Amino acid sequence: MGEKRAHASESESDSESDKQLTHTDNESNRQLTHTDSEEDGSDNDSMGSNEIVNVDFEFFDPQPIDFHAMKRMFEGSFGDDSDQFNTSALVDLILSQPSIGSTVKMDDDSDPYAFMTALSTRRDSEPIKQVCEYLVKKAGPKAQTLSELLDKHHVGLLFSERVINMPPQVVVPMLRMLMTELEKEDGFDFEYFVLVCSMYSEVPADDSAKACEMDVFVHAEEEFIEEFAHITFDFKFTRLKRVAEARNTFADAGLAPSRRCLVIHRSKIDAILARLEDVLEL
Repeated sequence: MGEKRAHASESESDSESDKQLTHTDNESNRQLTHTDSEEDGSDNDSMGSNEIVNVDFEFFDPQPIDFHAMKRMFEGSFGDDSDQFNTSALVDLILSQPSIGSTVKMDDDSDPYAFMTALSTRRDSEPIKQVCEYLVKKAGPKAQTLSELLDKHHVGLLFSERVINMPPQVVVPMLRMLMTELEKEDGFDFEYFVLVCSMYSEVPADDSAKACEMDVFVHAEEEFIEEFAHITFDFKFTRLKRVAEARNTFADAGLAPSRRCLVIHRSKIDAILARLEDVLEL
């Protein structure tokens, strides 16, 4: 088993905390067994039977070997507008603060399947400014409110990304560890967090004015995080490169990628953790 080095004092630097993904009362010992059910494609009598595959994942600090996988997930955060940001520089910022945030991997040398971290909007960094300016432009009627909040308060850009088949149960221990790490380090006393959620919005299959109202969160847990948001707003990509799914079929509507921005006060994090534990049955 690989291990995530505990964020400890210098005298404790030789001890490592076994942070595996099991939801237990011991924060430093969590292990999640990820079970995949795969349909057996053979032509014998066992067709349709399920194969159970158990995979152990572990927490790690962000490290340089994670750069390319994290960059791909970062680009997914901004979708078709990702070319408006220096995503490489954003990942470099994450790697420059390895004591903040976590990745989820099978071992030390594998690519991460998920990561969570926070970047301060007060950092004198061009990519941070790019993200903040982009969000203010996308905030519509709430642009002034968001701009004033970013100017007057210490805000953390919260990034929570994972591959599509990674179970949402990893979010709770990652968020809890992140909050602990932020409290221990100087310069991370955030009053608010900004989280950009990946969405799919229902759109008419043709160009009619027919209204479609269904929105779907790509990461299911974010639907429950939204309940505690101080500010929310939806936005579409500036450069939408993909045709909405079902546009070329006989369906009445398709799904187009969009984003929902959540601004969350720090005081709501404990309630969010409790809510997620409840809905995810942890």
